[in-house]
Amino acid sequence: MAKRRPSGVRRSAALLGALVTTGVTVLTSGCAPVGGDRTATPAPTATAPRKLALPETVLGLPPSTRPELIQLSRSPLDRLRTEVTDPTSTVDGAYAGRARNADAVVVSGVSGTVTDPQGALTRVLSPYPVKIFRTVEYGRFAGEARCGRGRTEDRGYLTVCGWADPQTAGVVAFVSSRKQLELNTEFYAIRDTLDGTVD
Repeated sequence: MAKRRPSGVRRSAALLGALVTTGVTVLTSGCAPVGGDRTATPAPTATAPRKLALPETVLGLPPSTRPELIQLSRSPLDRLRTEVTDPTSTVDGAYAGRARNADAVVVSGVSGTVTDPQGALTRVLSPYPVKIFRTVEYGRFAGEARCGRGRTEDRGYLTVCGWADPQTAGVVAFVSSRKQLELNTEFYAIRDTLDGTVD
């Protein structure tokens, strides 16, 4: 599948302020149509505990050190940590365009022992301003994934996706000033990159 290039859509500074208030993780590029569930693939045999790692870029966006974006990654990470015993890794990172008001993406995840993946996913996703989360195809490791759409306080468009399986859990969310369609494909790509299962 060809990777799509970020759109470069800008949003007002008020959007980031609203996201900090609501504790929402953000992503901007790739908020164009595409997505849908993917076909399940056979679960690989795990020979060692899985660990998550941050990629150099996310959907073509470089890392960001903007304090407000870094702050946005901490809240979901703190919730995720409470769902894992014997942790083997934790990751949180912000990715954004160079312009101050550019859209961005923040990802958070943990690995270790997740004894209740379904319950963990429900608890981790509950603070987000999304009314309905829909279960989507997971494909590996007997896990569960859900995505839902909502709006930020200043009426930005929001898509939040989370996953949990016996060894990992995490959240990726997308926000844009324009209406979003399905972003499952983008979510899968980010999750699998964090998990080191794709190049």
